[in-house]
Amino acid sequence: MDFLKSILFALLSFIITFALSAPAIVTTVVTVTAPEATPSASASTHESGGEEHIVIIDKNAPVPPQVAEVLKRLDLDEGHSDVRHVFNNSAFQGFAASMKSHCLDLLANMSDVSMVEKAVTVSRADMARHDAPWGLQRISTSSDFAGSPQDMDYTYTYTDNNLGEGSDVYIIDTGIYTSHNVFNGRASMLWSFDGDMDDKDGHGTHVAGTAAGSILGVASNANIYGVKALDADGGGWSSNVVAAIDYVIQRHDSQKKSTPNSNFAGSVISMSLATSEPVTAITQAVTAALSAGIHTIVAAGNAATDACTSSPASSGGTHGSALTIGAISITNTPASFTNYGSCVDLYAPGVDIVSSWIGSPNMVNVLSGTSMATPHVTGIVAVAMAGNATLARNPGLMKESVRMVAVDVGNGVLVANNGIRQGASGNGKREVVDGKGKWERAFSGLDASGSCRRESESTTAAWLCNARR
Repeated sequence: MDFLKSILFALLSFIITFALSAPAIVTTVVTVTAPEATPSASASTHESGGEEHIVIIDKNAPVPPQVAEVLKRLDLDEGHSDVRHVFNNSAFQGFAASMKSHCLDLLANMSDVSMVEKAVTVSRADMARHDAPWGLQRISTSSDFAGSPQDMDYTYTYTDNNLGEGSDVYIIDTGIYTSHNVFNGRASMLWSFDGDMDDKDGHGTHVAGTAAGSILGVASNANIYGVKALDADGGGWSSNVVAAIDYVIQRHDSQKKSTPNSNFAGSVISMSLATSEPVTAITQAVTAALSAGIHTIVAAGNAATDACTSSPASSGGTHGSALTIGAISITNTPASFTNYGSCVDLYAPGVDIVSSWIGSPNMVNVLSGTSMATPHVTGIVAVAMAGNATLARNPGLMKESVRMVAVDVGNGVLVANNGIRQGASGNGKREVVDGKGKWERAFSGLDASGSCRRESESTTAAWLCNARR
């Protein structure tokens, strides 16, 4: 009997244990399988893509929603790849997102959304000066154009009205006719190798007009300083040039130290001159100017040969931090006379260039040469200095920047550009200079060979000529 009771007790314990544990087993199974059996909370209804639209929330709604709430209605959030911008300031709230019609339909029925507008392309507000020489149009567009290079019916396009304001442009040349109308009182003669401050040749005045004259020039608000190193025949000794560079370095250092002088943007030297072979003294002087933070723009020369065989041209290209400039015609073709090679950085307009001249305040002349190409880049650098303090302080960085924005026209030719690729076209001729009378055309009186050799002098490495034709 005791044995039978033991069996019955064991069986009863088993039944009780099974009954108590069974619900736990069932519960565990149900808990694990529930996610598979029950669908997730609503699947995404947003379809990616579509055109970008700007959405502005109505801040005058009874209860203006938060940006996140409106996005949630569209099954979006601030981190979604289709959401480009979120606006959340004291004046307006909203967002910009790429959306298809299903989202736009939802937005159209939201009374607390005040605006839904398709995003449009916005471009910079370029400014233009009409009735300019062809060279100014060439450096402010990458487009081809045609016409007479001696006409004044081209358009100069630029992005900032500062146009070199605060930049000091030093023209080391034959002097400057400072009373010319295009200088508007911005030009001064500072130094001369012989004490005579007058430009009796005209070359320096022509160069200055292209670099920074109004109507005719690139940096039309820059300060223009004449530093005379060449004589009335357009020639001079290398010692004159070294002395001129020395003067500019001293003045630049003084400008940097002057207090207050918040308007001083920087200094750029323009040298449209060349020797028949490299001159170490000039090369070292140019290097010193660059080390002092003075941007130096030099002519490649007009001998149709390697620019590295002449100074100061040999200080540019891959051989130094100066910018050495060759000449092109209105067709973007290198001029027949221009020097070339690894010392040349860029090409700029240098054939049939209209610019200021000596004799009367409204006199102009048409000259060709790398002398005429160089001041186009001088002006570009002067404008860049006024707009970018980092570039203004670093000639090497400026050089890379100018080369980077130049237009590659093929065959290794980079054409100087001010950063605008789609400039305007010409707009008809005009015959007055700021209402001060008609332009007067001057005969150049230049030797066809472009030589500045004197009867009593042989042309040696120490004797320089301006780089005009």
